[in-house]
Amino acid sequence: MLAVVSFIVAMTASAQDAPSSDESDAAAVTTSFTDDLDYRYWKRTERLPAPFANETGIFNYVEQVNRFTGLVASGPWQGFVQVDEVSLWANRYKIDGEVFTERALREPDVFWPLPGIDGYANLEKVFLARESKLATVTLGDFYGAFGNGLALNINRNVDIDIDTSIQGAKVFMRPGAWDIQLLAGQVNRQQVFQENPNLGLQGDFRHLVAGAAVTRYGLGPANVGAHGVVYHFATESGPWGIAERSVPDAVVAGSTLEVSIAGMDWIGEGDIYSYTNNADGGSLLFAGEPSDPGYAAYLSGTAYVGSTTWQFEGKRYIQTERPNALLASELYEIAIGPTLEYERAITEDSSAAVNSNNSWGGKVRMDWAAVPGEVVPYVSVAVFRDLEEGGLHFNEVPETIFHPMIGIEARPEKFSFIGNLGMRYDDRDGQGTDSERGIDADRQLHGDLDFKFALPGGLRADIAVAGEWYQWGQNPFQQEDYVEFETSYTVAIPGEKVFVVYYMDYTTNPLVNSVGNLDGDSLYGAGELQYKVSDAVTMKGFLGAYKAGIRCSGGQCRLLPGFDGARFSMTANF
Repeated sequence: MLAVVSFIVAMTASAQDAPSSDESDAAAVTTSFTDDLDYRYWKRTERLPAPFANETGIFNYVEQVNRFTGLVASGPWQGFVQVDEVSLWANRYKIDGEVFTERALREPDVFWPLPGIDGYANLEKVFLARESKLATVTLGDFYGAFGNGLALNINRNVDIDIDTSIQGAKVFMRPGAWDIQLLAGQVNRQQVFQENPNLGLQGDFRHLVAGAAVTRYGLGPANVGAHGVVYHFATESGPWGIAERSVPDAVVAGSTLEVSIAGMDWIGEGDIYSYTNNADGGSLLFAGEPSDPGYAAYLSGTAYVGSTTWQFEGKRYIQTERPNALLASELYEIAIGPTLEYERAITEDSSAAVNSNNSWGGKVRMDWAAVPGEVVPYVSVAVFRDLEEGGLHFNEVPETIFHPMIGIEARPEKFSFIGNLGMRYDDRDGQGTDSERGIDADRQLHGDLDFKFALPGGLRADIAVAGEWYQWGQNPFQQEDYVEFETSYTVAIPGEKVFVVYYMDYTTNPLVNSVGNLDGDSLYGAGELQYKVSDAVTMKGFLGAYKAGIRCSGGQCRLLPGFDGARFSMTANF
């Protein structure tokens, strides 16, 4: 049905935009291509068993990754293609005439016609789109988000190497004061990663998604919207979204409101989540247990008082993470609402609170234009109540989270400075104090800064530092307190074509599964040289190591592995 709507809209738009008979010049064709080539030499700590245990470097290998994208546009038409490719080199060794493969690049469910070669190539994204005054119609791969992302938020997130799209059809219509979105397709997770190691590549689970969103603008001071999404999750990999049953697994419906009242700007959203059970009374998204409905409410308000700006946020989420329940091994999420968290401070412990199925909280932030356009300090306080227990949570009882922060952003003419400092305190219910450890709660002191300034001789420098001191409360499996920091020092040569960067990481976090390359296992060092050959070509060379750790962006968190070795990359636009 959506395909029929897409065809009708495209034909209507084509008729509206058709050139008059006296136009003889064809629409100009523009092209844009990007090629991102990466070579990584991975140093590994694995060793062969005796009597070959002293052989070093056997498991070191080279990973080559390439991503090519092309965009062609002519008048109202656009076409796009993305091809990803990866190969592993030095991935075999021979003992007594027998060849052994060190690591599997692909799982058996990933098709590759050359089984003797450790490589893989994939037509990852492709779309054809037509835009007119009435609508934009897209067939192929596209991204989709409704409202604040609570019901649907499938987007490219390069900060943590996620590029998941929907493969199907999308119509975005703009009749007068209305915006209307219709979309349907299969979720298309990326197969090849650009920043993370490509090992054990899995076949796609083509989950089905369909949704619609309508927004009406200019109802007095308000914009009002409504949306609905249907999810049908695949249980086997394959191109057609093979599922356990014919009924949808989840249906989400909600509404949004944007309004300006009494000098304040408000944004709100409410959603209801319905999950289906199978014949045995269990739900696919509840690990076989009967499903409970969920709901979400989010509200944000902004007030301008003199030289200050005040932002108020509140949330209440219960059973809203269930649409993401099956996607942990696929390393992305499909519904992501505002978390109110400071993402640079999230740890392995607090990431569970970000994805809690039963939480509420609020945040207040005040920004003061001390020197308008140049110096803006701020203060914020967030309070959350996390009622979920077990699962990824370290806590076995509900907890109250307090998180005050202060910071400043200064951008005068000759330098810039951004700094943040916060203290997070996770108070667990009924656990009191411990005579040896003091207050029995997780405590985290964290800070980060970025300082850009000029040096003699036309050089420019950039110093970025982030660190934290973490003290654990009581855990079923007790962890050790730790300290860690990440630093980078960049010098830009006059002309802005050459950049020299030095990185240094340090961590005593026992949950980090990487090993340092300097002075023991805790200290990591690396250098990078960046050379901008032209406006279209940039080359980078990296040598050294950096630590593993969790990173969050846009409400999604991902555990990124450490690296030790050498890397060369080149990006070209033409």
